[in-house]
Amino acid sequence: MPAGVSNEQRVDTRALVSMSFDRTVIGALRGSGQVDSFTVRSSIAESPTALGATATNPLRPSSLLLIDALSDSTTLRVVSRPPLANECDRPEVSAMQLARELLVRIPDGVVEGSQWRDSTVTLVCRNGVPLTVYTTTRSTLTKFSRETLVVTRDVRTTVEGKGGTAFRAFEVVGTGSGSHRVEIATLTGILEKLQGTSTLSLQLVERIPPGTPRSQQVLQKVEIRAERMR
Repeated sequence: MPAGVSNEQRVDTRALVSMSFDRTVIGALRGSGQVDSFTVRSSIAESPTALGATATNPLRPSSLLLIDALSDSTTLRVVSRPPLANECDRPEVSAMQLARELLVRIPDGVVEGSQWRDSTVTLVCRNGVPLTVYTTTRSTLTKFSRETLVVTRDVRTTVEGKGGTAFRAFEVVGTGSGSHRVEIATLTGILEKLQGTSTLSLQLVERIPPGTPRSQQVLQKVEIRAERMR
């Protein structure tokens, strides 16, 4: 780390997500929408960055990311419209992830106390290093009324990645866990409130031949909050 830079960095990511859904004949929700006013504020940066902003391009808080979404009893999917040609180090990927957090899969035939498990494998890219993220989510329907569904989620994450060049190679491994509480409107299936925390421990190894490999460990703590705006 450069001299004078704190070992702790705080990052605040915000966005306004708007989605409109139609229910299909099989009960699935298919819709489209946008992520608006996506901003990232960092304690280590001199100024916030916004979707579409670069070092030479002024902030554009009104930039929009158009998205398409699908949610049914077996599938959750959020994609940009049009699809991104390259997702490596793109702020649009983080914006899509915020929208993805607002969709919750509820299997058919569940009752209060029911549990189910979801497993996903996601390919992401950070600083030019491709990473594979394995996520397992165990969900429990803790409340089922005519007005509200309450789902608690236990999330486990594993990260693996290698990249760089023969002259400077990187290897990343990590594990994490977290818990979420989600409130959903029973009649519409739309998320009303989401609160959760998680931690992710990452180990980074940098190899620059013929020197000795250098390692760095990072502990990431995340707090997520989302609320429906009426």
